[in-house]
Amino acid sequence: MKNFLLAIVLVFTAMVAPCLAQPTGAHAAEFIAFYARFQGATKANDKQKLADLIAFPVEDWSVERKGDVQTEAIKDRADFLKRYDALFTASMRKHVANAKPQPLQDGRYVAIWDDADAEFSFEFGYTAGTGYRVTSYSIGPR
Repeated sequence: MKNFLLAIVLVFTAMVAPCLAQPTGAHAAEFIAFYARFQGATKANDKQKLADLIAFPVEDWSVERKGDVQTEAIKDRADFLKRYDALFTASMRKHVANAKPQPLQDGRYVAIWDDADAEFSFEFGYTAGTGYRVTSYSIGPR
């Protein structure tokens, strides 16, 4: 009986473990290094380094003002730096420290967290020659 139960556990583990494993892509190591830089710049509140990690222009960046969420574009680095305090808030910085990025099927990654009945997320994409960059920031209903 013990051997039978052990066999069932082993078969179940063999079937389920691949489903739980994070997919590895051609650029997975690059993303890990990029995300460490992103978290470090976020923790340090270093707007210059954060600007280096964004793929401009950004079409979709959610901004919340007094409970009203609007999606705006960020035209370039100068636009980001000018509006930094509205675009990259203390709340975002706090949550990035603990957000665990998840791979998407096409080589992109997303870091998602929930707070105050809303879902927040950064999306990261890979561009040949420049590597991973932030491509959007979204706020939406949970």
